[in-house]
Amino acid sequence: MHEFFKHSALNREPALLRRRLCLELGVAANRLAGGMQCREGVSAVYQSFRLVAKRIVVNRLAPLWLAAALPCSAGAMVNASLTWTASADASVTGYNIYYGGASGQYTNSVSAGIVTNAVVPDLMEGVTYFFGAKAHNAAGNESAFSNEAIFCGLRVDPDANVEQPVLTTNSTGDQLTFSLGSDAPAGAAINATNGVFTWSPGLDYASTTNAITVTIIDDTTSNLSSTATLLVVVNDYLQVGLATTAVQAGQTGVIPITLTASEDLTNLAVTMAWPAGQLGTPTLSFNSPVVAGSLQMQADTALVSLQITPGQPFTASNTIAELSFQPPVGQPSAFVPVSVTSVMGTKSDASTYGNVATGAGEVVVVGTNPLLQLQTTAGQTSPLTLYGNPGANYQVQFTTNLTPPIVWSLLANHQQSNVVEAVDVDVSQPGMFYRLQAN
Repeated sequence: MHEFFKHSALNREPALLRRRLCLELGVAANRLAGGMQCREGVSAVYQSFRLVAKRIVVNRLAPLWLAAALPCSAGAMVNASLTWTASADASVTGYNIYYGGASGQYTNSVSAGIVTNAVVPDLMEGVTYFFGAKAHNAAGNESAFSNEAIFCGLRVDPDANVEQPVLTTNSTGDQLTFSLGSDAPAGAAINATNGVFTWSPGLDYASTTNAITVTIIDDTTSNLSSTATLLVVVNDYLQVGLATTAVQAGQTGVIPITLTASEDLTNLAVTMAWPAGQLGTPTLSFNSPVVAGSLQMQADTALVSLQITPGQPFTASNTIAELSFQPPVGQPSAFVPVSVTSVMGTKSDASTYGNVATGAGEVVVVGTNPLLQLQTTAGQTSPLTLYGNPGANYQVQFTTNLTPPIVWSLLANHQQSNVVEAVDVDVSQPGMFYRLQAN
């Protein structure tokens, strides 16, 4: 028999073995839409041994699921936290867990003693491990190996494109067929021939743990099969962004602060680059579920702190606060960038978000001169955004050559009704340049 299935086949049971030790490895999880998932911090592993006679013999391993308890350790490592029910056989004095990176080749072991739990530490993320178990008595005599549990754990960001081989090597040399169990999340797939698992989780799966069963069938040797557990931990996600707004110099403008988060939030600290000379000193207002907030200015840096009611969902973009400001009178027209430079979000369990994204905003200050901005689209027409003073008359002009002397031609006369307006222009002709000129 090929070595891989000699150790890992689930459907063989030698008839002469009367006494046996059974090891079951599984994932305790909540069933949610799209597959089996566990929220971070939930112990996701159980195992059980069952010795039904005095002679220590390991025979059959029940459907094998093995997973790492969370959290994963730092440095791209995973700890497998294992528990099991005690054997009823009085001669058993402990259990040994063996594991390695190839089927049947166990280079490491954990002596568990007579307790019913063990931790297999410092497993590399993205590496497939093979586990076997033996019971032993006081004299050190061990049972035969159980058959094999196969496990691979990895941690990814929500926007990652996962490509993970379930088996790095095929020790059988046979043609194998791979398939995913019904617990696979939405969008997950596996190459039936080479066993490469692919998945792009997305924000809906942020802060989840996904235990995925992979069935492996030997097409060359009939009636041989095994299962592996692929544990994909999707990291948390926190994004703080700023909107774009336009305001006349000397008038009051408002720029929203938006929040998207995969878990709850109790405290949020945001640092922003704020050009006070162009925009003035801002003031802070906030919306429920924010219960308190403060704003401090240090030169051109704004420090915003918000306290939030725990347990609130932020899975969609939410406007949680606003900055009101007034560009000084006489301020020249300009596109003024406003950016988030750092974010720290604290969860209700006092941990902080590890996967943070920021979005930049922009303030369009309209002074004496108008401003023009072309939005690129895929069609033959694109919107030309006009920033000007309401009531003013402008000409939209174009040219095809910026070599002096530049000759500008009239495209349209325009009377501004609002600070921001848009007109469609034909962009099918390459090399067109536009400007907005006051009459």
